[in-house]
Amino acid sequence: MLALTNKNSWILDPFSGVGSTLIASLKNNRNAVGIEKENEYCKIANQRIKDFNEGNLKIRPINKPIHKPSGKEKVSQFPKEWSQLELNKINGAK
Repeated sequence: MLALTNKNSWILDPFSGVGSTLIASLKNNRNAVGIEKENEYCKIANQRIKDFNEGNLKIRPINKPIHKPSGKEKVSQFPKEWSQLELNKINGAK
């Protein structure tokens, strides 16, 4: 958004969901239009925009990493069963 638009430019998000692009537009002095067919997402987006305008929405600074994994998290490790499958494949077992 910042690379492709100027201040006061218009941003169209045809699948706006909970409004993240709309909030980013507002935060960076852009105008925004969002389209979303799911009513529940529209309600959430409206509340988030209201919270943003009131200064109550938690926002991550642009230069702060989202998460830097250590490699020790369970989600970043192969299941033990997979290593056994690989050994069976190498040894020709079925």
